[in-house]
Amino acid sequence: MSKTFIDKLLDKSWSRPLLFISLVLAAIAGVGLSKLGLATDYKIFFDDDSRDLAVLEQMEAEYTASDNVFIMVKAPEDIYTPTSLSLLHGLTETLWTLPHVSRVNSLTNYPYSSAIEDDIVIDNFIYEPTQITPEFARWIAQIAPKEKNLFGSLINDDPSYAGINITVQLPGLSPQEEILAVSNTVDTLLESWRADYPDYRFYATGVVAMNSAFIKAAKKDFITLIPLMIVVILVMSAIILGSFKASLSILVLMLLTFAGALGSAGWLGIQLSAPSISAPIIMFTVIVASTIHIINAVKRGLIQGLAQHQAVTTAYQQHGRPILVSHLTTIAGFLAMNVSDSPPFRDLGNIVALGVAFSLLLCFFVLPTLLLTLRFNKHSGKVAGVMARVTALAKWVILYQARIRRWMVPAAILFAATGLLNQPNDDLVKYFSKDVPFRTETETIDRQFSAIYNIGYAFDSGKDNGVFEPRFLRFIEQFTAWLSQQPEVTVTDSPLFRIKDLNQLLNGDLPEYYAIPATAELAAQYFLLYEMSLPFGQDITHQLTFNKSALKLTARLTNMSSVEVINFEQRAAEWLDIHAPAFVHYQYSSPALIFAHIGQSNVISLLEGAFIAFIVITLTMTSLFRSAYIGALTLLPNLLPIGAAFGCWYWLNGQISMGLAGVTAMAIGIIVDDTVHFLHQYINGLKRGLTPEQSITHTFETTMSAIVISSLLLVIGFLLLASSSFEKNAQMGLLTGLTILLALIFDLLVLPAIVLKYLRQLPMKKRISKTETTRSITHSNT
Repeated sequence: MSKTFIDKLLDKSWSRPLLFISLVLAAIAGVGLSKLGLATDYKIFFDDDSRDLAVLEQMEAEYTASDNVFIMVKAPEDIYTPTSLSLLHGLTETLWTLPHVSRVNSLTNYPYSSAIEDDIVIDNFIYEPTQITPEFARWIAQIAPKEKNLFGSLINDDPSYAGINITVQLPGLSPQEEILAVSNTVDTLLESWRADYPDYRFYATGVVAMNSAFIKAAKKDFITLIPLMIVVILVMSAIILGSFKASLSILVLMLLTFAGALGSAGWLGIQLSAPSISAPIIMFTVIVASTIHIINAVKRGLIQGLAQHQAVTTAYQQHGRPILVSHLTTIAGFLAMNVSDSPPFRDLGNIVALGVAFSLLLCFFVLPTLLLTLRFNKHSGKVAGVMARVTALAKWVILYQARIRRWMVPAAILFAATGLLNQPNDDLVKYFSKDVPFRTETETIDRQFSAIYNIGYAFDSGKDNGVFEPRFLRFIEQFTAWLSQQPEVTVTDSPLFRIKDLNQLLNGDLPEYYAIPATAELAAQYFLLYEMSLPFGQDITHQLTFNKSALKLTARLTNMSSVEVINFEQRAAEWLDIHAPAFVHYQYSSPALIFAHIGQSNVISLLEGAFIAFIVITLTMTSLFRSAYIGALTLLPNLLPIGAAFGCWYWLNGQISMGLAGVTAMAIGIIVDDTVHFLHQYINGLKRGLTPEQSITHTFETTMSAIVISSLLLVIGFLLLASSSFEKNAQMGLLTGLTILLALIFDLLVLPAIVLKYLRQLPMKKRISKTETTRSITHSNT
């Protein structure tokens, strides 16, 4: 970077207006913080024009929406006892008082059907607690397991478990408040019942519980991880640099960047969500890593006896251009996430890109003024003092460069090859860490009932009352039978069982009449009698359309990965393609299914984004060093650490979720920074006439300490993210931290060994005189 430009940056006639403009921009952007909201619905993972989401919303419009809370009760011995039935009845009645509740289904209010001559009698199992006697409890224990619409959904083979399903219809006026109102009321209610019934266990899951978990995970990360990140970074930078004032200058830049980036996101209408809430943490980490190069160079100049103004000038002359390029490559890496199929991951990339852009502005227009104003001590920090002795490492690399190339590069390539064995996969429940109650309780419920994994199939007969046509019902019966044979299906739920049950009841309750009625007219009459007899809150709008032209069949599934969900979906689709009559039109969807689709497609789209980032960054490196050869040479130290990290991940986990796929784009934008700094100093050494070995040693002495410090801070920052309660953020932090650590090892060992072999001289670069070389080296050392 030219001395003229640096002099202008440090001249008060330039620096003060630039400082003022930067602060005004940050302030204007910061006003947008008031517009920054928190997304509250799982549907934020999908675009508004998503076909999968459109199908789900259409089905929710035709049938009762699928928002629910499912509560499982575990009795100490048996639910078919007066005490347990009283508990279930009391809890069912209390749950009707929840905000926005539209129906509550349980064993105690199950509409039991019976026939007296030509009349159908439908009564809840229990209306009043006075009904509950030992004899009545024994009667329910005999009858309930025979009810096909009850068994598998709210009771099962293990008599110690029972379920209660609460359907809610949220107004959508204030989604976050509405979701938390329901989930918090459920939590408070269950805590009260736990206290009253200490021998019983209560668990909760459902779509509302899942949405609440997304909100709480985002809030927890924002409230805990971001302040923790700031404290850790400040303490670590103060220790490393041996200066609290240096740490203070970093804090100023972090706060201004925070206001600028998140405020700009607010102006742009971006909402924070569980994935994008990690943006400030990533942003802060990248900013600190960049500023460390300048501050460390200033400290080194002061220790060597330079005046503060000269130390700042020299620091910007040495590192200004690499910092400019490294910011641009980082921005390119995060902007590449815009090819993601899921909006929260695009938001994550855009917020971080905004933060890095503000960081670039502040590094040149605000940081110089801070560095000239603050009076730094001339004592070396503890870690910086140790890193000042890296000459020994440089000599070791020079001595064993051939062995490093011979062993480390093939080993990294082999490890990277195993990274290709990772399987793209997602598990909706495992979006959250094991310490999140939603995940633990959902997994517990899934061992007894289907928790949140299901697929709803909507079948349209094409005419009013067409669902009662025998040929239509026979098709539903065939599909139900096929579903019941699938290992993933725990139970099916549709009006079919009720229609067959009604036919049996109105034909003397003879078992041979548990079948589809002979005519559509009979089926329609039976069902009309049933509807007219239903107790309050027990309508059938969740299964039948108003004109009875279509019905919804739900296959409830065990918790499974996205690959397994899609495999099941494909098998079912193949069966329907073969067996569905021509007059039947169908569609299917569920939250679990559309998450499986977005998980698979997002992995592919993020990898495509990484490829785009890789191309852009390679071209940028080529432009920076004005050499396609050098640009191509940088591919090895930039790509191999990423490949090796994914190889390590294969042995640690073996599955790549839609969050982890974004690590490639992010990491290549970050780790290229150190490559830029290293090559910039090494090439400058060659330009000054140093031998490759001398240039390596000089680069280690002047640049490697900042590379190590910045990389370690990046690793610490991303490992902090690994403690997130949102598992996708935690895994992303862990894998990115691992990638940066491997990249640091490559920068310390492999990159020097490569340039010593393949970049011993600059192509088509004129040599400079020995006198100029000596003067340049002397100036650099001062």
